[in-house]
Amino acid sequence: MAARFRVLLASAVLGAATLTASPASAAVTVTVDALAVGNSAPVAARPMTATAKVHASGTLAVQALTIAVRDSAGQVVDFPGAIATTLTTATKTFTTDARAYPAGTYTYFVAYEVGNVWTELTPRKTFTVAANPITFDQDFSGAAGAGPNTGLAAPAWFNDPCWHQACTGSIAEYKLDHAKLDGQGHLVLTADQNVTPGAMCGWKPGTDHGEEPDLPCRYATARLTMLDWEGNDGLPAWTQAGGHLEARMKAPLGKGLWPAFWTVGGNNAQVDWPASGEIDVMETLGDHPTLVEQHAHGGLEDINFGDSTPLPEGEGIDDWHTYAVDWDAGANGYIKWSIDGVVTRTLTAAAAGAAWAQSFRHPHTLILNLAVGGGDGWVGDPDADTVFPAQLVVDHVRAYQKPLA
Repeated sequence: MAARFRVLLASAVLGAATLTASPASAAVTVTVDALAVGNSAPVAARPMTATAKVHASGTLAVQALTIAVRDSAGQVVDFPGAIATTLTTATKTFTTDARAYPAGTYTYFVAYEVGNVWTELTPRKTFTVAANPITFDQDFSGAAGAGPNTGLAAPAWFNDPCWHQACTGSIAEYKLDHAKLDGQGHLVLTADQNVTPGAMCGWKPGTDHGEEPDLPCRYATARLTMLDWEGNDGLPAWTQAGGHLEARMKAPLGKGLWPAFWTVGGNNAQVDWPASGEIDVMETLGDHPTLVEQHAHGGLEDINFGDSTPLPEGEGIDDWHTYAVDWDAGANGYIKWSIDGVVTRTLTAAAAGAAWAQSFRHPHTLILNLAVGGGDGWVGDPDADTVFPAQLVVDHVRAYQKPLA
């Protein structure tokens, strides 16, 4: 259809009426009653629709009704979703399919086709799409066996040894060498049983948690954080308040396996969790292969928002999926979770209450990990059917400055 739009009439008739397109429509005029794009502040890469309301002076069957768009160079970049319909004196509301546009200014208008001739309608309007810079982008290109910071201008990923907390598990040792590139454009976090001799990972049941764990590690795996705990007292290498955060990955199956892609407040070294804030873009449990966990933690008293989200029928966590959050960190903002571009749940500032200002208006940083066991019994330990080594495979991690949903 785009090719046919290139032969649109050179100019539109002024006023509400149309240019007569053909003898079949000579006695019928079409009027645009309303025309608007679906986002009052469009940003690059954020899909949006457009909606028009039209009516005709009589009955007119049209081959296609569309909302046409021209970029600053006059190139055709129409909204998709043109329809064949019959226009009458009753107002018809037409909404296009979604399209994302690069930054720039665009002209848009309603057009229809009768007898293979296109007619452009007035008014002509414009919308301006603001830039939406990519603020972090890693596609994990590099040689097999290279570390997770390969290709970055400065290190962003650090090992989180979890000296005093055992983090998300009490049986696994976190090691930077368990996160490596596979040479095929992926980062692979591997869980196995290659534990450092003498490594300790947890505390004996019923005992007070001292400064150092007193149980031997049973597994080795990777927990990559942008907080440099070992080298710089938890200073974050990268932070951002709001925006679009996504990772494309496939997760391993098996009881006791707990991969996650999540955020934590960049102030985590100074402000205790949960007040520092946490957004779980995705968590999966290896023995629940069709469910994705999407949660947020924040506030002086944890709001513990979220729940399980089922994947579409026939799909599992061991398939490739893009997991994302769109986060408006404003006073009246929101967090929207999505899987493969489909929004699955939303937390608004109003619903979060006081926790919003405490935990979700300041910059957060990123964590990627493959935990083994823990979760106070929620995850459980691996069983005889859990296969090691287990791998979380990551295709890319990307962040935009502004939300895309």
